[in-house]
Amino acid sequence: MTTGLFITFEGCDGLGKSRQVAKLANVLESRGHRVHFTKEPGTGKTGYGSPLGPSVREAVFHLEDSGRTLPAGAQQLYLLVDHIDNVSRLKPHLQAGKTVVCDRYSDSAFAYAAVYDPPTSLSILDLWRQYRGPMPDITVLLVAKGKLVHDGAGGAYEDIGWALDRARKRLGTEAGKQSGKAWNDYRAQRLVQRAYLTLLADEPRTLLVPVSESDTEFLVHQQVMAAIEGWLMKQPARCAAHESTEPLTAAR
Repeated sequence: MTTGLFITFEGCDGLGKSRQVAKLANVLESRGHRVHFTKEPGTGKTGYGSPLGPSVREAVFHLEDSGRTLPAGAQQLYLLVDHIDNVSRLKPHLQAGKTVVCDRYSDSAFAYAAVYDPPTSLSILDLWRQYRGPMPDITVLLVAKGKLVHDGAGGAYEDIGWALDRARKRLGTEAGKQSGKAWNDYRAQRLVQRAYLTLLADEPRTLLVPVSESDTEFLVHQQVMAAIEGWLMKQPARCAAHESTEPLTAAR
């Protein structure tokens, strides 16, 4: 039985990941793919991940707004519950041969583990491994790029603070979300990106897409499409299973 193509997107905050996911889904649909879009944590909208998502988001991202706190371990368990439910919902779509595109998946739990205070326990990470779910065929990792800064102690780091600044300026339903996160500072963002690269850079499924502050949304989209097209060209059986073998073209 042919199973569907499973694509996930990862990366630190402020890189336009959700918009790139939506653009990719539109292109794939135009090329004949039957696409199921999902997201972790879910948003509450039909087809946008687990319906438990809004409660999870409130507990993990916004609880401090009301003067309450939730222990770091409990936050990760909330996110795990959302993930387990999302996996149960996306599996039938993969089994039906659809292309599933997921905005964040289990890799996020491991990349963000170190920025919790205290860090996520090994026992909770073991639960994430146990309930990981289907392994993605492709993971698009957006990587923030910035100027090299010397720290005065003989070391240097890449300044990717612009991405966090951008995330803090979100509007609409996303407004204020960043302030409740445990990783709402520049050092934490660098740690998250470093963890992502350590975790995923050498994985065959990973497609690294660099993102600079000056890059337009369409330029990043072009790079995403080129990377996925290159992967598909090396997987002729995958192309045949999803109807079209013509090159994917970026959507303006």
